[in-house]
Amino acid sequence: MRSGGDAVPSPPLGSGPPRSSATPRRPELDALRGLLLVLMTLTHLPTRLNAYSSQPFGFVSAAEGFVFLSAFLVGGAHAQAWDTPGRLWRSLRGRALKVYTHHVGLLLFAFSVIGTVGWVAHRPAVVNLLDFYHQQPVTALWSSLALLYCPPLLDILPLYVVLLALTPLLLLAAREAGWAKVVCLSALVWLWAQLGLKQMLYGGLGKVAWVPVKMGHSGAFDLFAWQFLWVLGVWRGSLRGRGHVSRWTGSGVLLGGAWALVLLFLLARYEGPPFTFLVDHPELLDKWTLGPLRLVNFLALALVADRGAPQVYRWLRPRVLVLLGSASLPVFSAHLVLCLLSLTLINENEAPLDSLEELVVLVVTFASMVLVALRHQRRGSASSLVATHRSR
Repeated sequence: MRSGGDAVPSPPLGSGPPRSSATPRRPELDALRGLLLVLMTLTHLPTRLNAYSSQPFGFVSAAEGFVFLSAFLVGGAHAQAWDTPGRLWRSLRGRALKVYTHHVGLLLFAFSVIGTVGWVAHRPAVVNLLDFYHQQPVTALWSSLALLYCPPLLDILPLYVVLLALTPLLLLAAREAGWAKVVCLSALVWLWAQLGLKQMLYGGLGKVAWVPVKMGHSGAFDLFAWQFLWVLGVWRGSLRGRGHVSRWTGSGVLLGGAWALVLLFLLARYEGPPFTFLVDHPELLDKWTLGPLRLVNFLALALVADRGAPQVYRWLRPRVLVLLGSASLPVFSAHLVLCLLSLTLINENEAPLDSLEELVVLVVTFASMVLVALRHQRRGSASSLVATHRSR
């Protein structure tokens, strides 16, 4: 994302408030994260709005933006720390542990509360969501804690934990070998993922050892594909954090090409013919393996957003989005709790919610998310005051 002057990126998913005035927050990036959280929430809630919020800007969902932006912020926040490996490991290990703690809390809530309600009240949406847990609860419990079993909706935080844990190696490799080699290697792994790397690994392991969790229960996101998006984000964030801004990113020709691609994918998404040639091969647009055309669509959209986000922020000043984005991890966790609870409202006939129920679900969900963000903000302000007092 575009920055001005010597601004330092704000902390990534799972971090607290800035420690000093030397690391100011980037409100436009917080606003963008807040927007992505809103879109993600609308997509996950069982209302009719999820048909419009899933991929509103083409063949790109909020997940791609959230992963890339989090990686960008991680790279920027640790741009000066890769010369001190010990500090780098401690910082990212702490962030990964914090995300993992939230994941464990969500798992326990899903298994104990949501799973029980779904089983007792005969809620098929919940039973299907936690089918492996209902079949093999002990195996599901320990394998979920080991990040092997990842139920739907609960599969993105494990992705973050693994990627955060690998980021020190990524930054140290970039320091020793250069970003070109690291990005190329990551691209090769992504390409192998398109050819079925995950399936090959599960098939090979199944022949020589006992695999407690089938591939279908390991989470929808293909780690081998999505790591490429994370690497790209860390790379760009690290360069920006160290003050290296490539001239080609400001090229008018490149920006014009990005706009053309964004409009092309938008037309293919909503208009159909004569643009259906883009959707004739769904595997090229697959979300879970981050298909090639989907990746192109995202990168074009990211370049457009990079150039336009600061201006749009100055025009709109979306304070609520900034508030949500500045507390991304607790707000994300709260949205998952509320989405899981909303699934228990779908009866045994799987009838959709009526208009009044949808309105109540939306109001309660977003009001709760704002309250969580306000609480996080107050705690951050209190911590800053204590730190300032101690420093004196």
